[in-house]
Amino acid sequence: MKKYSIAVLLVLLPTCLCFGQVPRVPLNTARGSDVYVGAMVVLPDNGRFGNYRLYGGEGAYTKKLSARWAVIASGAGVYGKFLNVTQITGTAGVKFNFLTGRFRPYGTTQIGFVYQSSNDEFAADHHPPLKPHTTDIEDGLTYRLGGGADLQLSHRIYWRIVQWDVQPEPWARHTPLDVNFSSGIGYRFF
Repeated sequence: MKKYSIAVLLVLLPTCLCFGQVPRVPLNTARGSDVYVGAMVVLPDNGRFGNYRLYGGEGAYTKKLSARWAVIASGAGVYGKFLNVTQITGTAGVKFNFLTGRFRPYGTTQIGFVYQSSNDEFAADHHPPLKPHTTDIEDGLTYRLGGGADLQLSHRIYWRIVQWDVQPEPWARHTPLDVNFSSGIGYRFF
């Protein structure tokens, strides 16, 4: 029995050591791309910060330039029932990962276009002010500055724990600051 146990150990031990030495596929390679889809909440600052929120979704495509740098194209659509506000945003820019492992905090800077339609919400914001109960449609340039954190769940799937950014919409208004929060799931192509 003792000889049999020693023989099994001599066969299993090198096998286990070999499998233990097999390199894991890196989670954050210097090439590749990913897509992201998530839920989004926008807290508009229109002189009444926190009174209502806009809810919707966000999608993004990221193309890696290196292990830390990437270019990103993002689109979002949100709607607020309270004052019938609809907002559509498309931006593109750069993303920088501060860490490159399973947990990846990042910063992003993007510039793009925004379209916003509201029922009387922003009529008083104009010069000269619009008549009350006027449907207001605005569009123009915008930017997004912020950051977030991703957590790699498997080789291809990651969870965007949170993304936070500030975004003026559009630049012509007095109080243009929106605060955006989003969270969702991403899929990585290698």
